[in-house]
Amino acid sequence: MKKSSPLTAIILTAVFTLVLSLGLGWVALDAGWIHLNPTIAAGRDGELDSPNMLGKKGGNFVCEVTVSTPQGALNSEPKVYSDIMVVGLEPEAKSGWYQGEYTISESRKGALRMEGSKAYVSRPAMFERFGQMITQEEFTLDLNDGAFVQTLTFKDGTRRHMLKGVCAKFTKAPFHK
Repeated sequence: MKKSSPLTAIILTAVFTLVLSLGLGWVALDAGWIHLNPTIAAGRDGELDSPNMLGKKGGNFVCEVTVSTPQGALNSEPKVYSDIMVVGLEPEAKSGWYQGEYTISESRKGALRMEGSKAYVSRPAMFERFGQMITQEEFTLDLNDGAFVQTLTFKDGTRRHMLKGVCAKFTKAPFHK
């Protein structure tokens, strides 16, 4: 009986791996999971960077933020953690919201105003937190770079950023045009 050489086994394994990789790549391309046409991706990126990307209906954004919340009084050591949330801007209704823990929520929207590519959403408040009265909550979302900042204003005029992060436009399936 003739012994097979290790070189034959290596070559057969390499050929099998190459055929399997090409087959999986073809399936991914056919299913639309990957795109080899750069104009599709560039067109979508250009749309996201445009200040007019909201249109009349607006849009939802998924944001990765860092939360910095005081443990007791406002000057106490903050609890810092990461979170993911959704932000909504509705230019036609001149309102906006985020999945926050303060006053601006999807059921209690704030007033939206645009300054260039930056969206400002604010809402008056009147509740006590951290031993002080909060008079206003505001968040900003820069549509150029996705920067998100949420700020609370206290009765004595001090302001504190509670959430900071970056957002990207949320696209529902189908993902390609």
